Amino acid sequence: SGEKLDPLKTAPQIEGFKAKGYEVLFLTDTIDDFWLQSAQDFKGKKFKSVTKGDINLEDGDKKDEKPDEGAQKLVIRLREILDKEVADVRVSKRLTDSPVCLVASDVGVDMHMERVLKLHQKYQGNVKPVLEINASHPLIKKMQGMNDNADGLNDAAQLLLDQARIMQGEPLNDAAGFARRMSAFLERAL
Repeated sequence: SGEKLDPLKTAPQIEGFKAKGYEVLFLTDTIDDFWLQSAQDFKGKKFKSVTKGDINLEDGDKKDEKPDEGAQKLVIRLREILDKEVADVRVSKRLTDSPVCLVASDVGVDMHMERVLKLHQKYQGNVKPVLEINASHPLIKKMQGMNDNADGLNDAAQLLLDQARIMQGEPLNDAAGFARRMSAFLERAL
C-alpha cells in the first residue's frame, strides 16, 4: 500500500513476485490499510503484505538453502554498523534487481500503515525496519570483499540504508551526511 500507484509498481519489494508471475494488489487509498486488518482474505486467497516479514519465494530445494559465507559475514557486519537504525539485516528472498530494500518486521504494523498512523493519529511507535540485501547483486558482492575495518564499508552501509529509505519514500535521517558520503564515493569512482 502507498500513496501513489507508480512508485508501488516499481517498489523493490515486489521484484521477486513479478519475476515469479504472482499477482500483486496495489492499494492507494488510506482506508485500505485499515480494512485489511479485518478483511484478511478474499475468496479463499489470504492477503499478505509484500513489505512485511520474511517472505520466501524460493522453489522447493532452495527454500532452506543458506546464503553463502561471504553474504553471511556481510550481514553480520552490516548489523553491527547499522544496529541503531535497523531491527535486523538479512539476505532477501524477494529482491531480484535492487541491492536493498526495507521491510517491516514479522510482527507489528506494515511500514506504510505506521506512516499513516503517525500522520493522522499522532502514533508514537518507532519500530525499526529490517534491511534486506540482495546477495547476488554486484554491489553487494563487491561489499563482501571489502575490508571489515574499512571506513568505506561503514559509508557504503549507510549509503545502502539511505538508498533503501529513499526508495521507500522515507526521509533521510542525515541528508548532509548522505550528500557527503555520496560525493566521496563519486569522487573515488571518477
